[in-house]
Amino acid sequence: MLFEKTAYPDNYPINITIANVTEYPYHYHQDVEFIYVLKGEIRLKNVCHHYLLKEGDIFTNSGHEIHGLTATGKENVVAIIQVSNRFFTQYFPTLGKACFMSYVNNDKYLKMDTFRKMLLHILLDYSRKSFNYKNACVDQMIEVINYLNQYFNLFAFDDQVVVDFQNDNSIAVERISRIINYVYENHSSRITLEELAEREHLSTFYLSHLIRDYMGINFQEFLCFARVEMSEILLLETDRKISAIARDVGFSTTSYYEKFFSKWFGHAPQEYRELYMPHILSAARPARLKRLSANQAVTLIRRCMSAVSDQEKSASVIDRLHLSLDVDPQITPVTQIRLSLEVVITQEDYHIMGEGLFSRLHELNASRVILAFRQGDSEATTALITNRLTFIGYEVSTVCDNSLCCGSSAGYDSIAAAIQMFRTCFISKENILHCRLRDQGEPSRILKGLPSCLTSCLVPKPSYYAYRFLRNIKGSLLYWGKYYCVIKNDMPEKDSYTLVAINYNDDIEHLYMRNATVYEANDIITSFKDELNVDFSIPVEPGQYVIAKYALSNFNSIFAHMSHLGFPEDFPLPEAWIHMLNTEPQAQVNIEHADDKLHISSAVKGAGIHIIVVEKYGGDE
Repeated sequence: MLFEKTAYPDNYPINITIANVTEYPYHYHQDVEFIYVLKGEIRLKNVCHHYLLKEGDIFTNSGHEIHGLTATGKENVVAIIQVSNRFFTQYFPTLGKACFMSYVNNDKYLKMDTFRKMLLHILLDYSRKSFNYKNACVDQMIEVINYLNQYFNLFAFDDQVVVDFQNDNSIAVERISRIINYVYENHSSRITLEELAEREHLSTFYLSHLIRDYMGINFQEFLCFARVEMSEILLLETDRKISAIARDVGFSTTSYYEKFFSKWFGHAPQEYRELYMPHILSAARPARLKRLSANQAVTLIRRCMSAVSDQEKSASVIDRLHLSLDVDPQITPVTQIRLSLEVVITQEDYHIMGEGLFSRLHELNASRVILAFRQGDSEATTALITNRLTFIGYEVSTVCDNSLCCGSSAGYDSIAAAIQMFRTCFISKENILHCRLRDQGEPSRILKGLPSCLTSCLVPKPSYYAYRFLRNIKGSLLYWGKYYCVIKNDMPEKDSYTLVAINYNDDIEHLYMRNATVYEANDIITSFKDELNVDFSIPVEPGQYVIAKYALSNFNSIFAHMSHLGFPEDFPLPEAWIHMLNTEPQAQVNIEHADDKLHISSAVKGAGIHIIVVEKYGGDE
């Protein structure tokens, strides 16, 4: 086995391995691969060239290039990032013909700092399984490939070693890139300098000097290099005769092929075959590497990010707060969480919602219902609603609506209300949550700034989902901090936890407490761009665990939807369309295996709440 078929689990087009590498025997594959040295150093053989890659070096293999890694004796950590050509050619049709080269012999090459930062962000999101990380990594990889096409899709020779082409002459870069790609695509055919000059609309004299000056070798040398490079796969993957291989890659004679092969590879073709065949990737000689845990990888990647030269703060700095929490399941709990929900409804709600009223109460898992009556309400309807609720099993009471008067604030319609609920309910001495079900009044006016969890036209606010989350949490509060909390769920026979990370500032926390307008609330929420990263480390029994992540944010809230419309008094489309708007929290579920600890990371960007539910999957192993 020399060809390595890259596996992409779940058809996800990016595969990343972060590991200490002892040996990765010689192999090739059809997809683009990045080798990023995060720590230490490692030796790389790529085609006929040998490199000592040091910390911060990135080598890009464009596919169909035989390569292998060997440790030097010093500790190393290498990120191997494989990218599906099949998937990304829908964005970059010529990806399979690319000739990427990102190895540079200039530590101060600024374009490499940008490239490092782009890959580190992908590695960080992938390793900590950030919320919606798969889509985020794909979007970032599209930017990476675009950047490679722009600055690294060609190469030059430095003392017979292939290195990145560092030149800012955009016309020369474009021409040399075209020439390189054309030569590789047609290497087995007869290619002449005259043909290339005609294609580029240049004289042969000028083109000859252009290639020599920019690539470091002349045209004929480069053509022969491309041919012997492409012959390596045939040499190590087949037992074909040397003369047949020479003919297939474009050489007119076997001796001419052997001359140039020896020049670049240091051995005659047959000698090279005998020397390297025992060192190819196979079942008898597999890759030897030790993968880093997610927590180890995240820690190292963050250190690398801080070392990248373009990390200096700018005037528009985004603060990033990193917190790490080692959970001790035996710690004395702060308190026990047993929340019940008391929901206030009106006859107006019943007339507007009909049977949907009882469905919403069921979704909220309400334990008690208060029917607020107003002057002029029908006693018969009050009795009907009360009897119906009692029959279902709710504890029901009635109260005059005038006693429930409250102020208004746009914060009640936004993520700020949900944040405040999570901030206060765990440390409150009361175990009862109180909420109004629905804003009263004309349904066409969407945002009223009232402390209800549904708008008048029945669109859920962030607080609606917050109540649902909170109502489902039952257990021992082990840790409570300004930005996080850890609950050990009431499941004695299983390891089960609920983890919460909350990102906010004081302005957001207090927004609902004053009569803020929608414009003021929107400015406060959207201007808050700080990032919160919380790493939870939880000791668990060996086995598989379901990790369910939910994100409550301003992104797809009814408040954000109305903000995009400029906060109109009425929704500008027919009423039915407003119920098609998505206001539900984002969710993602996956299964992870743990030997003794689970490492779970949460990254909240801007105002929002992440709720992570962890539970043992299946029986004991």
